[in-house]
Amino acid sequence: MLSGESAAGAYPELAVKIMRRICVEAEASLDYGAIFKEMIRSTPLPMSPLESLASSAVRVANKARAKLIVVLTRGGTTAKLVAKYRPAVPILSVVVPVLTTDSFDWACSDEAPARHSLIYRGLIPLLAEGSAKATDAESTEVILEAALKSATGRGLCNPGDAAVVLHRIGAATVIKICTVK
Repeated sequence: MLSGESAAGAYPELAVKIMRRICVEAEASLDYGAIFKEMIRSTPLPMSPLESLASSAVRVANKARAKLIVVLTRGGTTAKLVAKYRPAVPILSVVVPVLTTDSFDWACSDEAPARHSLIYRGLIPLLAEGSAKATDAESTEVILEAALKSATGRGLCNPGDAAVVLHRIGAATVIKICTVK
């Protein structure tokens, strides 16, 4: 009924404010620990490596009392898997563009994965700038630093908070706990 009011009614702003308040109150009443345990229990074994990493990132965030999960992703699949486990903290889905070059022309992948993540609960998309650093590790650190700065600016975390970061370096996938600066 409220969505009809927001789409065609006389008080669309009020309807959206009420829907927001209802959503915030409903989210606050969830037992995220119980949801996580049930998700783990009902997931068929063996898990795929990516699903195992996603669930582990949520477990680490719970145990470390992190205020944020940051996922560096190219296509958005990893971030969506993290969202599946319904962490109590926001997930910053940092879409890292793929830079390609063909002699003199540079191309960058589009922002579609960031847009697609808008429909998933808990995912907050951020499109990273392309980086032409010497190594993957260097560009990852630059992107991570910018992502944490953006998260702080958006009020998702504060300096001194713990943040769980899930990303790849070469063929290895890394889960680490960072302190927000």
